[in-house]
Amino acid sequence: MKRSKYIISVLLMPVAILTSVNCMAQTRQANTIACPLDSTAKAVYKGETSMAYTLFEQVDKLHNANENVVISPLCLADALTILANGAKGITSDQITSILGTIDLNTEKVSEVYGKLNDYLAGYKREVGIKTANSVWINDQFKAKNEYMTKNRNDFKAEMHNQKLALDMTKNAINQWCDKNSNGTFRNILSQPLSSEANIALFNTICFNGTWNTVFEEDVTRPQEFTNADGSKSKVMMMQQEERYQVYEGDKMDLLRIPYLKGCFYMEIYLPHKGEKLDDCMRNFSKKQDNKMRKLTSEQKVALDMPRMDLKCVTDFSEPLKAMEMTDAFSSEADFSGIADNSPSVSGIKQIINLKINEKGTEANSFTRKEYQKGDFTAKPLFFTINRPFFFTIRERNSGVILFMGKIRKL
Repeated sequence: MKRSKYIISVLLMPVAILTSVNCMAQTRQANTIACPLDSTAKAVYKGETSMAYTLFEQVDKLHNANENVVISPLCLADALTILANGAKGITSDQITSILGTIDLNTEKVSEVYGKLNDYLAGYKREVGIKTANSVWINDQFKAKNEYMTKNRNDFKAEMHNQKLALDMTKNAINQWCDKNSNGTFRNILSQPLSSEANIALFNTICFNGTWNTVFEEDVTRPQEFTNADGSKSKVMMMQQEERYQVYEGDKMDLLRIPYLKGCFYMEIYLPHKGEKLDDCMRNFSKKQDNKMRKLTSEQKVALDMPRMDLKCVTDFSEPLKAMEMTDAFSSEADFSGIADNSPSVSGIKQIINLKINEKGTEANSFTRKEYQKGDFTAKPLFFTINRPFFFTIRERNSGVILFMGKIRKL
């Protein structure tokens, strides 16, 4: 059995700020970069969404029944693909199996994610989205040029080669994280990286979503939110009446809220009163989700939605091991595509900031649907999010899941 003293550290920092922006931003032109939709790309997207549900179930097992859990499957998929670019043998098989791409060429998969990131970045004028990757390599560690070039080309990854266990490097990493998270993560590292760390991967996704129809601040009111443990919290509840895609199930309803121009949307899964979120979501799979989503229809909805400002930290190490990605974390790791003295992964941690509000906006005709007279005469469906719920945020054309989570307590 080989012994690996070389360590890879992975830190993921997705930021979701779900707000509306000003009128000028709403009038700019749409994304001109095409979404990759060939057969390989579609298989990659299918793998990402399948991974999302299985992974979330494993992550959720490690949290208590009154704890919020929010992850970014796309952010993790980027990081795992960067690792897969340097993995060989069983280590590679285990990583690509989780990604759902074991039957695909890893180089092609990497190219798809790279092109997808470019495509998503093309929406920055509509939703303010950007991804960033950096690889920090210890100056005494000889990473292969092919590995560095691949990640630089596909993921626009910044490659830094310097001694890692120094305050100077810690400060440089903190500056990079601050810059690429729009100031959300200013001092992500409180101390230098371990002297045993030879490679550190940092990955960010910033999503500043613009509601297609804004919430008016002057109608936001304090209301009660019933937490999973039965306790009550006072929240500021945003309100509006609008037409949305809705599915009414036996125990749980689904509501789709679009962002500007419908390029992205949030889907909220709300259990009926008296039903528990965990019971409704137990063994919830991509197949079940697709069935609900296909059965949505447009209805008039009176929506009450709470403002939120949450921070969630997830260590993916144990969930990934439970999904049989074990070698990467052990002395059996084969990352010989990264370096001849193959390292192993010390941990994969994700920190998410999630904000949902209606801050700083002004309603205007461009972002609002126009309805014919009498369109609101029918009784609306009341969708009041005053209890635990599940949500996803997706991109329209690829279907990839940027964020997903269970909100149990506010």
